[in-house]
Amino acid sequence: MEALARELADTINAGHVEGRERLREVALTLLRDEVQLSEAVPAAAPVTAPPGSFNPFGIGIPLILMGSVLVFLFPPVGLLMFAAAAVMIAWGVGATMLRQN
Repeated sequence: MEALARELADTINAGHVEGRERLREVALTLLRDEVQLSEAVPAAAPVTAPPGSFNPFGIGIPLILMGSVLVFLFPPVGLLMFAAAAVMIAWGVGATMLRQN
């Protein structure tokens, strides 16, 4: 493919300066017309996440970080974030322990 592209570019560059743009457009148009995408590309199956991919422990970490900032700005919201982080981390650890058994 690269050799063909280089050969085509050399052929276009060997032409007159005024006609290079037109030759380039003709080459691109011919390539677009000749390539058939509908048969070559198989229908893509929708990507689905495997069951059990939700990780509550991973959500608890950003909640701790947000809570540590918000506890200084607005303490009730910061404490609520800490509580939500504790629940998520406990849920993540518990789910991991139960899944391994």
